[in-house]
Amino acid sequence: MIRHIFKTSTWNPTEREWLRAANTLSEPERERISQFMYKRDAKQSMAGRLMMRSCFAQLSGETPESFHLSRDESGKPYIVDPSPSLSSLSFNVSHAGDYAAFAASTTAKIGVDVMKVELRRNTSVQQFFSHMKRQFTDFEWQKIRSPATDRGKLVNFYRHWCLKESYVKAIGTGLKFGLQRIQFDLGDLENGICRSTTVSVDGVLNLNWKFEEIFQDNHFVTIAMGNVEFSPEDRASVKLLNFSDLVVSEDPLSDKFYFASFDEKKELP
Repeated sequence: MIRHIFKTSTWNPTEREWLRAANTLSEPERERISQFMYKRDAKQSMAGRLMMRSCFAQLSGETPESFHLSRDESGKPYIVDPSPSLSSLSFNVSHAGDYAAFAASTTAKIGVDVMKVELRRNTSVQQFFSHMKRQFTDFEWQKIRSPATDRGKLVNFYRHWCLKESYVKAIGTGLKFGLQRIQFDLGDLENGICRSTTVSVDGVLNLNWKFEEIFQDNHFVTIAMGNVEFSPEDRASVKLLNFSDLVVSEDPLSDKFYFASFDEKKELP
């Protein structure tokens, strides 16, 4: 099991770093990243792609830039003509707040979601919740609203949201799967980690699915794993990567305009 995160909010790439990163990707990937209006989104997308390719290289022994990636009908990336070592690989990427997150396994279906615990600007907790009413069951709303403080309510909300997102990403349906069909019964967070949350689908408890919730730096990182049991080696927490973990090649992209067009963007809206 591989679980990686990269803090994009504090990554301020130099020209050489950005061009080295870009040279690891394919032309369609670079073009997609260049379309983002803000640096934050471009950095998150770049980090997600680099984490994917770094994982593929680690497992196969090939170079990160050698993989041909495409997207299925739902927009989920996949490896075209994978080598035998990658043929059973399930992987997923997510980015929000200050982080990009990645998880992969050769033995389980995988979905990952990351969210920062924060309230949207000019919105109260009650207003925010009113827009999300249909996304959770009555049982879940009771748990979400149970803390006395707004902060506690938001923490429970984002726990539930990350669990639902990770699950529907793992099964490959995305949010078109009716979210009220899925109900989570939260386990206890101990030292920022929970592995005891359970899921019921259409009212039936499904113990074939395991969930790992990590809360750190005011973010939840949640990994859904289908048809798997936790083994001792899988109980390590997520690994925080740095740039040198993601990009091995020293060769930069020759097109310096690619960095210039990135560098002129604003960081945030």
